[in-house]
Amino acid sequence: MSKISTVYNAVIDKIEVIYPLRQRLHNPYDLEDNPEICRKNAWGLKVEDAQREETEFCNISLNRQFTIVFTRQFVTLAKKEDGFDSVTTSILEDQQLFCETFFATDQIGQIDNIERIDIVNISGVNQIIADEKRYLFAEVTFNILISELIS
Repeated sequence: MSKISTVYNAVIDKIEVIYPLRQRLHNPYDLEDNPEICRKNAWGLKVEDAQREETEFCNISLNRQFTIVFTRQFVTLAKKEDGFDSVTTSILEDQQLFCETFFATDQIGQIDNIERIDIVNISGVNQIIADEKRYLFAEVTFNILISELIS
């Protein structure tokens, strides 16, 4: 198994530890394609493009981009903004906790497999409507640099 598989599994495991009460989205690429129960309070991990980086001789280094998406259901009762503010704050806290946890390679126990982790984008809070229900979602995009010896 290559380092990318080991790192991917470690990232998933760490996310499950820091968000134990959340569902995992079946399809993080299309939020509406997930069952309603998943969208209420969930996370998903998208695997994005990678860029090759020059590091050491006889190593191949790829800077792989990942995006974690957080979703929460938003319900308006009697046109009160309190619910919206509460859900928005929860999404912001999800992003903050992720950024605090994924700022260094030792945070996910992969010092030997990861060269560098960089948070590259923290999105604003957005809304989707699916099955006549409203959901707020936000994302954090991060890069992981992985180097492997060419055999």
